[in-house]
Amino acid sequence: MQTKNFALIGGLIMLMMGLISFVPAMNVTEGLPPLYINASYGMFLDLFPMNVFNKVALVVFGIGGLMAYFTTKDTLHYSIMFSKLVFWVMGALAILGLFPQTNTLFGYWPLFGFEIIAHGIFAVIGGYYGYIANKEDTFHLPHRMHKI
Repeated sequence: MQTKNFALIGGLIMLMMGLISFVPAMNVTEGLPPLYINASYGMFLDLFPMNVFNKVALVVFGIGGLMAYFTTKDTLHYSIMFSKLVFWVMGALAILGLFPQTNTLFGYWPLFGFEIIAHGIFAVIGGYYGYIANKEDTFHLPHRMHKI
């Protein structure tokens, strides 16, 4: 899979998860630690603790991935930038979720439980496509360059 395909597939996954998580029937609200922001707070699919911040962030990342893929100019460049952003942001959130002092981002954003695993997986995949896989992609000239 090429880096631009990660932007498409990762963006679609994040966008779908973000939109579906807003459906109240998909969230369980019992047994969660208190937060300062309880808007749309619950366990999405009974696995992922989310509030409105998680859900909006997923939608924004999803749209960003789709924008990187469907950009008419420099698709590879924007896909690499998207992958690197996913690596750094999701990696930071996974690390913050590991510590009890920061696993609710100071009471505003739930980062515990399976959120750590999901953020970690996205970070690893984003890091691969942002820093490793793109080395091969950058050696391929765009189609318009082959005509020169």
